[in-house]
Amino acid sequence: MFSPILSLQSKGPDGKLFACLFGDSPNLEALAKQFSPLVEKLDSTTVVFSIGGLERLIGDTEEIASEICRRGQKMGLVANLAIAANPETAALAARNLTGVTLIRPGRELEGLAQLPVEVLPASPEMLLTFERWGIHSLADLAALPELGIVERLGQEGLQLRRLAVGQSDSHLKIAPDPTEYIARQELEYPVKLLEPVFFILSSQLRDLTERLRRDGQAAGRIALYFQLEGGGEFRRALELPFAMRDPLALLKQVQLSLEAHPPEGATVSVEVKLDPVDPRSVQGGLFAPPAPDPEKLHTLISRLHALAGKDHVGTPEVLDTYRPDAYRFRPCALESFRPEQSLPAGMQLAIRYIRPPAEARVVMLQGVLRRIRSRPVSGEVIHSAGPWRSSGEWWAKTAWNRDEWDVMVEDRSIHRIYRAGKLWFVEGTYD
Repeated sequence: MFSPILSLQSKGPDGKLFACLFGDSPNLEALAKQFSPLVEKLDSTTVVFSIGGLERLIGDTEEIASEICRRGQKMGLVANLAIAANPETAALAARNLTGVTLIRPGRELEGLAQLPVEVLPASPEMLLTFERWGIHSLADLAALPELGIVERLGQEGLQLRRLAVGQSDSHLKIAPDPTEYIARQELEYPVKLLEPVFFILSSQLRDLTERLRRDGQAAGRIALYFQLEGGGEFRRALELPFAMRDPLALLKQVQLSLEAHPPEGATVSVEVKLDPVDPRSVQGGLFAPPAPDPEKLHTLISRLHALAGKDHVGTPEVLDTYRPDAYRFRPCALESFRPEQSLPAGMQLAIRYIRPPAEARVVMLQGVLRRIRSRPVSGEVIHSAGPWRSSGEWWAKTAWNRDEWDVMVEDRSIHRIYRAGKLWFVEGTYD
C-alpha cells in the first residue's frame, strides 16, 4: 500500500513536517497521538499532527510514513496518509489523493496540480468566477499572477492561490485534553454525622478550586457522590447560577444542601466533582452603585431556600393571564435592573397587594357602597367605581369569579375590594 507520489528527504523551511490522516474511523486521533502530542482534529474524518523530530527515533520521512501505515494496519484502520511541510497542504492531499502521499517542500504544486479547484474551501461565488475564467485545476489557478488575483478577487482569491501552491503559514490549533476535577477519599470507618464530611469536603474543594484557578477555569456545577454503609449510594448535583471558584462559597452551598437533604445512612467514601466553565468577567460602572458580591448573595439565597423552601424564594414574574395577582417565582435574577427597558412610559398607578386578601364587612344600599370595615381599612365610602366582573380558568383549581370595586374612604385612601359569592375582601391599597 506504500506508494509515495513524491519522495520527501528534507524538512520545510522552518524544520517542521506535518502528517494528515483522512478516513472514516474514530481511531484516527488515537493513531496520531502515538507519534505526536501536537494533534489537531479538523473534523470527524481528518486529523493533522506534527512529525518534526521523529527522524531521530524512526528514520527518514519514508520510514516514518511506513511506521504510521504499519501501526494503522495493526489497528485495522483504512485511511489516506499525506505528509507535507504545512498542515493545510497535508490535509488537502490526504482528502483528495488515495493511499500515501509524500510531498517535498517547495514542490507542493507538483503533487496537487491535477486536483480540481472544487477541493478548495472557496465560496460558491468564487467557484462560479473560476468556471467563467476557465480555471478547472489547481495548476490553472497557480498560473495566474498573484498581483492580478489580489486586484480582481481580493484576499479570498489570494488565500486560495496560496493553498493551491502550498504556501500556507498556518499552525496547528491544539485543543487541550479535557481535565476532570474530581477528588475522592475513603473513610477509615463509617461516619453518620455531617461535620466530619464537611471537613473532608472543605479540603477537597480547596484543592479543586486551586486547580481550576491555575487552569483559568471556574466551577459551574458541583456533583457529590457518597458511598454509604451497606452498599447504598447518595448522589446530589448543585447547579450554580454563575461561575464560582471560591472554596468557602462552594462549601456553604454544599453544606446548606446536605443539611436540608442529608444522606440516609453512614458515609464510607466521599467524592466531589466540579464541572469547569469559563470564569465570569464583570465590568463595574463608573457611576453605578456597587452591587453585592455574587457569591455572598447566592449564599443568602441558598439559606432562604433552606428556610422557606425553593418554591418561595426567587424573582417574582407576572404570568400572562387575566387572573388577578397571578405570578410565580423564577430563579433570582442577579443582573442589574433597568427601569427604562422594563416599564412603559407615562404615569403608573401601583397597587400594594394584601396577601392573603383581608376579609371585610361592606354595607351596600340600593347598589351603592356606603361603608367598609376590615383590618387594613375602615370608614365611610365617599367615592366608588365599579363593579367590574371577571372570571376565568373554570377548569383549574385557580378558577375565579368575582365583582371588583375601587373605593375611596373618608381618609382619602383608595383601595381595591371585591366580592366572591357572598364574601367581601380587601385586595390591596393604591399608592
